[in-house]
Amino acid sequence: MTTRGETYTTTFMKRSHDIKKYFSPAETQRLVSELGNCLERYYRECQEQKGRTVPELTPETYIRMAGEALNSGKESDFATLASMALANGHHLHDPRYMGHQVPPAVPAAALFDVLGRAANQGAAVFEMAPFGTSAERAVVHELGKLIGWEPGKFAGIGTHGGTLANVTALLAARNIRYGNSWKSGLGMDGGLKPAIMTSADSHYCIARACGILGIGTSQLVKVPVDARRRMDLNKAGEILATARERGLDIFAIVGSACTTPTGSFDDLAGIAALARKHSLWFHVDGAHGASFLFSDKHKHLLAGINQADSIAWDAHKMLFVPALSTYLFYRDARHSWQAFAQDAPYLFDPDDPSGMAEFDGGLRTFECTKGALSLGLWGIWSLYGKDFIASLIERAMDTTLAFRDLIEQSPDFQAAHDPQCNILCFRYLPEEGVVDADALSQLNQSIRNRLVAEGNWYITGTRLDGQYWLRVTIINPLTGTTHLHGLLEAIRNLATVHSGNNFRPPVT
Repeated sequence: MTTRGETYTTTFMKRSHDIKKYFSPAETQRLVSELGNCLERYYRECQEQKGRTVPELTPETYIRMAGEALNSGKESDFATLASMALANGHHLHDPRYMGHQVPPAVPAAALFDVLGRAANQGAAVFEMAPFGTSAERAVVHELGKLIGWEPGKFAGIGTHGGTLANVTALLAARNIRYGNSWKSGLGMDGGLKPAIMTSADSHYCIARACGILGIGTSQLVKVPVDARRRMDLNKAGEILATARERGLDIFAIVGSACTTPTGSFDDLAGIAALARKHSLWFHVDGAHGASFLFSDKHKHLLAGINQADSIAWDAHKMLFVPALSTYLFYRDARHSWQAFAQDAPYLFDPDDPSGMAEFDGGLRTFECTKGALSLGLWGIWSLYGKDFIASLIERAMDTTLAFRDLIEQSPDFQAAHDPQCNILCFRYLPEEGVVDADALSQLNQSIRNRLVAEGNWYITGTRLDGQYWLRVTIINPLTGTTHLHGLLEAIRNLATVHSGNNFRPPVT
């Protein structure tokens, strides 16, 4: 007769044996091999431009597809699931993808990223991710030197995304300006409302930061842009001169390097001078453009960034690593401790005589659990070198300028601006038809929607001064002039089908 204890023992041993299978080195090797085959096929099909650049089906269809896999009642085949995920996402590695500011990650960067995820390294605490946090420190050290800061005097920390980096920097600025605001809340300074100043074209997360920090989105002062769509410093000076009369205590100014709509770089040196004159915290949202510091050819666009008090810098844009991988820098290392003030001795002990608290990032970021988000950048920088990264940036710029030239040579297209980075807004101009700006906007928006629906090309759109423009971010280093010609021809064909050439540009 089998006793209850023997039954439990037998069941436990069987379950242990079953579980062990899924953690076995042999199973890992099998899965890695299948994943390699899936990725090889994905990259090859993208480069050969087979299939769509963007998904075709509706959200409901994809949700049902994913749900059916969850509820199949049996173990699924790994290669089938991996192929499903790859096939039904955006194909950033297809050179016809010229949409959002998301790069086709260097394959090696993605694989280095996998190491941190496979070993599940929590990089908010040094003890939990010794090498992950060390790689982050090494990367921060090198990026800070590119900014132009002296090692040992600045500080930097990795975080999950530019929004968190921008909010954290402005939180530090708020706490420094209003010393007791962390514990007692944000009161009025002599009856004045705290406010932040930025460009009218700045990223929406700056307004979001105002709401999160208790400043209020109504106290985000947006400065008009000039003809190059940069912050108009003359108007900024006027606004600052009269701010107190308007009941505002502007304590921080945010420069964009570069803006999202058009990729324009604010005059950072000019903003720095304005910040010094009015005793403002100067923050640079360099999520996209700070990476141009890698390029000797283009780093002049960031002149003055070394005078910022804080900088947000996305590696998952122009440094070609997978999202999310962002860095927040402070010119004065002491300011990196000003954003947060928590007591959690079970994780962080600032009184630890070993000094290890200096290497813990958790007291300086929103995240308590943080991935080893620097392994991708550390990996390709170590593997291929700094010049390789610079070449990716310069390739994107060269292609964008070539596209600008192509548009200037095409009478049926118009560029909205001279590109400062790899973002360019343009529109189609029919030769005949209605002289109506709104109709022209409607035509270009319809062209974009039809282009995306067809799936061969992917671009975005934006509104500038109320008018709709097509928008590309040329970020795939494999995109070439053949693709640029192909995109314009596809737009021409769609415009002809849509309107029968019944439009012409507004009379100026």
